[in-house]
Amino acid sequence: MIRINLLREPKASARRKIPAHLGRTIAIIAGVAVLAAGGGAVWKFRAALIPKPRKAETADYTVNKESAPSTYAQHDVVEDVVKEVSDANQKLTKSGMLSLSYEELSFAEKINYEILFAKNIADLLARCVPSGIGLRSLEVENFQTLYMVGLGPNRDLIQTMVASLKNERVEILPPPYSFIKPNDGKSFKFAFSCKPAFGLNLTEAVIDAPFPPQADQPSQVSDFEQYAHESGIVLSAKPKLVSPEKVGGYYRMCYQWSGNGTYKNFVKLITRLYQANAKCCFKRISLIALTGANLKIESQIIFTTRQ
Repeated sequence: MIRINLLREPKASARRKIPAHLGRTIAIIAGVAVLAAGGGAVWKFRAALIPKPRKAETADYTVNKESAPSTYAQHDVVEDVVKEVSDANQKLTKSGMLSLSYEELSFAEKINYEILFAKNIADLLARCVPSGIGLRSLEVENFQTLYMVGLGPNRDLIQTMVASLKNERVEILPPPYSFIKPNDGKSFKFAFSCKPAFGLNLTEAVIDAPFPPQADQPSQVSDFEQYAHESGIVLSAKPKLVSPEKVGGYYRMCYQWSGNGTYKNFVKLITRLYQANAKCCFKRISLIALTGANLKIESQIIFTTRQ
């Protein structure tokens, strides 16, 4: 039996010497051949897994008449968009209500929203607060929050007020920001933190009324004092300028004032300003019950004039 001993080297006489430079050349040629053979095998294997792409064939597509025109016809897309925007404008024109949040309104729209805000709050309370509910305090802040604290003879009457508020453009925040609790076993006390979102009624007359020039700003303050007096409010501190501001072509002058009167007196003041198309808004309102129907009133108002 012939066995091949891979460990045994051939005899010295059987070895054939090869010149060094020729040996290097042969080694290089052999290496290239091996790489070429291996590369060819890999390429064939890759070609077997990934077939050659076929030549693209052209096809004629027909429009399905049952499909929406905007699926294929670009000019119909434009027509659909125009029609949709037109419908939205018609709805806005008919309803007159711009249903956007305060943050989404433009600067000019915010000014009009602010002028109407106090009136919207007064109308909201007139609709939602039933007889028998007594408000201890009412606070309005930055045209975005309403906070009220009060008493009710029973929980059901307070729940009725809550249901009415929820039917309005008002979000009542959950506990602990809002709650109803027993009050010494005789009545119930409540506190509600609300976020009104009235939108902007474009049909209001104050929106079309022009803004007075900056030179008329002192007369605006004087008119406000007169309207407060006519409404039955006694001023304990006349309007005092706290923060002047210039925004674009408008001047925004914020004044702090305080007084005493009833809630009806305060609503009269709001109504009087609205009827006069006064460019005045209530940035902050604080009403605190004193004795009887008398209230302590503290407020910040903004007068807007044009440059």
